[in-house]
Amino acid sequence: MRRRALIGSTLCLAAPPVHARGVIELVTADDRPYAIARGPEPGVALTLSAELFRMLGLQVVFRFLPWAEAEARAASVNGLAIAPIARTAAREARFLWAVALFDDPSGFAVLRNEPPDTLSAALPLSQIAVLSGSPHEAFLRANGMQNLLPLANSLQAMAALRSGDASAWFSGLPRLRAQLGQGAKFGQPVFAEPAWLALHAGTRDVPLAPLREAHASLEADGSLQKMLMYFTGSPA
Repeated sequence: MRRRALIGSTLCLAAPPVHARGVIELVTADDRPYAIARGPEPGVALTLSAELFRMLGLQVVFRFLPWAEAEARAASVNGLAIAPIARTAAREARFLWAVALFDDPSGFAVLRNEPPDTLSAALPLSQIAVLSGSPHEAFLRANGMQNLLPLANSLQAMAALRSGDASAWFSGLPRLRAQLGQGAKFGQPVFAEPAWLALHAGTRDVPLAPLREAHASLEADGSLQKMLMYFTGSPA
């Protein structure tokens, strides 16, 4: 799959701070398979976002940051984009929600025993690793799950799973498969939520209707499904 964007990190790329000269900056964090800082391909969310902007005549430059910094930058600098991002009540007013890129299924992964396929099946587990402050943590808590081990990042979640401090990890299934590999077992999707491409709330020079039409055309001709299959092994 051809790359249609310039890829870089804060160490090697000085990206334009605002949308100018046909270029838009998209901030993100390294999070396989959605966004990949170093590798032959930039990940499914970034490849799709770059294609959508290309169809509008815009080139995209990626800036990789720790997630909290990426979200804060996108919320504070006019003209910036961010992807993939979950749409939550706390974030609603901070961004202009441009396009729901794809549905991101979430479930459980384990290294020992069998993975739970439902929340009720996960109740007996000792502790479930989850990224602190994430929509996954919010979903589990909203459904009465108390056996949670909130952790700062994916590295800590993987370490907790491997050490046995956590019996399972709950997150996006594509993320779990990409980061845990063949040594893990994965449950069925428990819920799915859209992964969004969002813009700074004050952005006015990126036309949303053509952006959404471009996404619809990629879905209609099968290109979206091919991208998802290429990066995640599943067409949806």
